[in-house]
Order: sequence, then structure tokens, then C-alpha cells
Amino acid sequence: MFIQKLTQELLQLLSLMKAKKRAYFLGLLGDGIGQAAVLVALPFVFKDLTDFASSKDPALLTRAIVTMAAMFLLFSLLSPFFSYIYRRCVREVVANIRLLVFQRLSRLPFAYYEQHHSGDTMSRLGNDVQLMERAYAEQLKTLCIIMLSLIGSIVGMFALDGKIATVLLLVSTLTLYVNAQFAKSVRRIGDQMQQQLGTGTERLSDFLAGLPVIKMFHLQKVVTARYTEANEQVTLSAIKQGHKHALLEGTNFFIQFVSFGGMLVFGIMMVAKQMIGLGVLVAMVQQQMLVTLAFLQLGQVITTLQGSLAGASRIVGFLQEPLEPKRYEPASTPTATRIYDSMLTMEQVDFGYTADTKVLQGVSLQVGRGQMAALVGTSGGGKSTVMKLLLGYYPPSAGSLSLLGKPIGQYSIAEMRSLISYVPQDAFLFEGTIEENIRYGCLDATEEEVIRASKAAYAHDFIMELPDGYQTRTGERGAKLSGGQRQRIAIARAILKNAPILLLDEATSALDTESEFWVQRALAALMQEKTVLVIAHRLSTIEHADMIYVLHEGKVMEQGRHAELLAQNGLYASMYEVQQRKDRPAPALSAPESSASLI
Repeated sequence: MFIQKLTQELLQLLSLMKAKKRAYFLGLLGDGIGQAAVLVALPFVFKDLTDFASSKDPALLTRAIVTMAAMFLLFSLLSPFFSYIYRRCVREVVANIRLLVFQRLSRLPFAYYEQHHSGDTMSRLGNDVQLMERAYAEQLKTLCIIMLSLIGSIVGMFALDGKIATVLLLVSTLTLYVNAQFAKSVRRIGDQMQQQLGTGTERLSDFLAGLPVIKMFHLQKVVTARYTEANEQVTLSAIKQGHKHALLEGTNFFIQFVSFGGMLVFGIMMVAKQMIGLGVLVAMVQQQMLVTLAFLQLGQVITTLQGSLAGASRIVGFLQEPLEPKRYEPASTPTATRIYDSMLTMEQVDFGYTADTKVLQGVSLQVGRGQMAALVGTSGGGKSTVMKLLLGYYPPSAGSLSLLGKPIGQYSIAEMRSLISYVPQDAFLFEGTIEENIRYGCLDATEEEVIRASKAAYAHDFIMELPDGYQTRTGERGAKLSGGQRQRIAIARAILKNAPILLLDEATSALDTESEFWVQRALAALMQEKTVLVIAHRLSTIEHADMIYVLHEGKVMEQGRHAELLAQNGLYASMYEVQQRKDRPAPALSAPESSASLI
């Protein structure tokens, strides 16, 4: 069972080499045969030298010298060539695996990222790929040399004396059996250790992403404790692994000592009885040492290989994750009377992130060409989920969704997203220049078009005030810019895209008053001649919307214009009144009398 699983995982590891497999094995076998040939030939050289010392036959000396010269000359000439071939293949294969993992990341469905921590994903690109590189560059090469030298030494032993070779071979296989038993437990520890390394990477990722919150709330001890816990788990697994290796080394040394000592005593007795020559004994002892060492190293390599195979297994599993489909099949057919009279339509849409929960229940909404509609409601009502469906992150589980009068089943997901510009609450900027970040809206845009979009977003003036203008680097996630500046660059990017449908997800809720003023002006420019759906936190910003939908617990509870909803005196009116009270200036605070008396 263990051998079968090991073989299967090795085949998985080799399958990732694809077109490089043939060149890799050419280099590996060429280099391995050269090194193994030298090791196997040495005992025969020493046999001839030993026999020459006793018989004084010059032919034996000549044969020994010629054999050694030929082996070393062959090794010196061919080994560098084959070594270069396989090492180059390793570098190219590992680079290709990293690219495959990265490409897979870009094609996974949105649900994968909501269910997996980014630190675990980063661990696959880092720790797991490094383990695979170690397997390709070191462990498989060592395994190849061991197997070739083992086969050569066994053949050499049988050529010298078949009976002795049979006994020694049986003793040596005991070493392999012991190592195989240790490899099973080491593999379990290796799998556990890779998962723990992924958890450690998650903790580190949380620390880097949440550093401002950590400092503000004095969470250094809490976060450090979480990382320390993960680090201690990795350390504990490493200690367990080291303990297994120590036991294995002690057991192997004992077996090797017994077999070598037994062979030496038994061989001397045979030489004394003139059953074999002294040269044969010297060669047999050396060949037996090679066989024993080969079995010993074979077990050790198989044991250490388990960690690399654990990483490879995680990579293979990741590369088998289902991809985002090219298009979504509609859950139900939309009614013909409502397909063509709006730019954006949802009809009786149900959706849940899991099969037993529903986040949206029977949601219906329409946004006509050039209209602005708003989604409002309490937290957890389903507003962001509606946005995720429109952006193609998930398909509806029931009901229908149409864009520009056509069901989403008639679009590919890429076509759906090409019809939509999206400005989130927290604008994301890539590390790079401001110009590059704006140009992502339209990669073939000219410099004039980039500047025109920036002016429309009221971003051009502050960009030109920066030392490097449009070539200013934004930093990680735009950290070198303020929130309002990042938001206006994101709006310029959306303007450059010029999609007919615009989705706004509380784009000004996290900004100060001045930044909000400029972003609101930029949004007004972006919204011209567009069909707009906005998630609104501040109800005062959507008083002029053509339609307002009030979501509560996944259902549209109310819909209408601002004045109509206020007249209904329902949930919207209650929310509006609460916000109006909050916006009224608070009375000035006065010092308590007891405090005043102390002044």
C-alpha cells in the first residue's frame, strides 16, 4: 500500500514536468550512470590491485590503471554536460509550476478566495514550490544514483560469488524495510507540518494587512501570541520529525555494523580455507558496503522525499481546483415582457453561499437606460451580494438576471464584466505608477485619453502636484496616496473603461468631507449617460435616484422614489429619520459642576 502510494505520488510529481520530462531524465540518467559507474568499478580495481600485490602479475596492475583512468575520464567529460541539462530543466520546470499556480489563481471562482485564507495560497507559491524544487534538484537525483549504484553493486557481487551475494542481499533488504516503516510516520508528520506552515503564513499575512488596527488597539501581544502558537506547532512537528530521523539513523547504523562485521569475519574464514581469493574478499566487502549504504540512503531519501511529496500533493490538489466557468447557465428563463425594457434586471432571484442558507429571496429590480437606482438597508440585508451576482462572482441559484436586455446565459462572464464599471468602497491600486493604474481601465488607451479621464475624475490637478506626476508610484495597495486620491484614480480608471453600466459600492462612505466633495464631483462625471446602481450608506446622497430598493434580510421590502418611500412611513423612512438625527449638530458639552469648581 505504501509503495503504491509512493509510486503514484512520484508519477504526480513527474507529470508536472510535461515537455521537459525527456530532457530531465536524459540529464539525470547520464549524470547518475557516470557517478554510479565509478562507484561500482572501484571494488574491481581494488581486487586487481590486491591480486597484483600477491601474484606480481603486471597485467592486473595495467587493467586496474586503465579501468580507473577510463572511468574518471568518462566521468569528467560527460558529468558536467548531463548535470547542466538536468539542472536547467529543474529551473525551467519550477518556473513553469509557479506560472501554472499563478495562472490558476486568476481563473479560480470568487468563492475559492472567500473560503481560503490568502496566507495559505501564498504558502503554496512559496513553501510548497520550494519543496518540489528540492525534490527535482536533489532528492530524485540522489535516488537515481542510489538505484543505479545498487543495481551495479548487486550485479558485481553476483559476478564475484553468487552464494555470498544472496546472503548479503537478504541482510541489506532489512535496512530498506526498516526505512520504509519509518517513512510512513515521517510522511504523516510532513503533511501536518505543511498545513502548519500555511497557518503561519496566514498569521503573518493578517499581521501585515492589519498593522494599523494592531497598533491602534494595542494588539501586538494578541497577534504575536497567535503567530507564536502557529510557530510552536511547526517547531513541535519538526522536533518529532527529527526524533524519527535520529531513531532511523541509530537503527541503520546497527544493521550496517552487524552485516559488515559478519561479512568480514565470514570472508576471512573463507580466505583461510582458500575458498576465495583475498582480492575477491576485498571486492566483496566493498560491494557489500556499497549495497548496504545504498539501501540505507534509499530509505533516508524516501523518508525525506515525503516532505516534498506533501508539498507536491498540495500543488497538484490546487491545480485541480475547479475553474470559474466561461458562462453561467440561467437558473430560470426570464419573462419576455421584461427582458428588453431595462439595462439591468433581476427577477425573483434567490441565492445562498451554502445550500442550506438563503441570503437573497425573491429579489426583483429594474434599472432603465440612463437611470440611477439605489440599494439601501441594514447590514447583512444582501446589498453586497447583489453586487457580487452582477459582477459575475456567483450565479443566481433561482430566478433570472439580465444585462442590456439579454439573460446572463447569453454572455460569457468576461463579456458580462466588460459591460460593467465598478467602484468599491475601498479602491484598490496596484503597486506601480498612477498612469499604469488608470490605464488598467483600457490597456490600449493613449496618454491623452488617460489625462482626459483623470481630469473628468478631478484627479489631474493633485497628480500634477506630485513630484513625478503620472509616473508617481502608488505603493502597496496605494499606500502612498490618501483615501480620496485613491478613490479618484479608481474613478478615472472606470471613466476610461467607459462601460454602459456602473456599480458603486458606498464609494464615499469612508472619506472625509473635502475628499467626499471631490469624489462626488468625480462620480457625477462618471455617471453621465450611464446606467447606475449604487449601494448607499448615506441616504442623503440618493434622494434624487430614479428608484430606491430597500433590502432587509434578503428581500426587497420597499421600493420607490425618495418622497414616495418617506410617505410610506416604513423601513426607509425610519432609516432616514435616524440619519437625520445623527446629522444634526450635537449640543455643546459643558463641564459638570463638580469639575467646574475644581478649575
